[in-house]
Amino acid sequence: MRQLVLIRHPATDLAGTFCGHSDPDLNASGRAQLHALQGQLGRLPLDKLLSSDLLRAHRCAAALAAQHGIEARFSPALREMHFGDWEGLRWDEIETRFPEQALRWLQGFKTFTPPHAEAYAHFTARISEEADEWLRDAAHANLAVVTHRGVLQFLLQQYCGVDAMVAWQLSSRYATAVFCTRSAGADHPLAVRETWHPE
Repeated sequence: MRQLVLIRHPATDLAGTFCGHSDPDLNASGRAQLHALQGQLGRLPLDKLLSSDLLRAHRCAAALAAQHGIEARFSPALREMHFGDWEGLRWDEIETRFPEQALRWLQGFKTFTPPHAEAYAHFTARISEEADEWLRDAAHANLAVVTHRGVLQFLLQQYCGVDAMVAWQLSSRYATAVFCTRSAGADHPLAVRETWHPE
């Protein structure tokens, strides 16, 4: 692809919680962030738009698709990780209610799965299957993907050669857009060029 724009959905009332497959709508702040995002991306050439099917991403993708006169495709493969019994909880609540599990998560979240949650290996496998399809079928397209922080972090590391700490920082704010372009001769097919987020 010529350009990939990775977009974290705008804010909801569950901001600050482990909001995996929970499905809140955008709140007032999120709607303002979406408006600012549309202003920033209005002149960006887009050929395709993919999105998580969860409402907070769906709202954002539908608005951007309408603005650019294209259709959005919604996929459950782009959902955030399902956090099981931790869904909707803040980290301090998890530490209080699940102290031993919280410690194991900090020691290695890729190998520890919270109760009734999605395993990290399954989470990354479904994302990879979807992303490999983009790289194969959208070789010359300008593509935007609206999704969630955990998904963005994995995509940035796996396909753009970004290390874990930088991926954490790039995805830290709601309604952030990370612009990635084809990088000739690099180990990874894409490289981060710039980022944007509403103040």
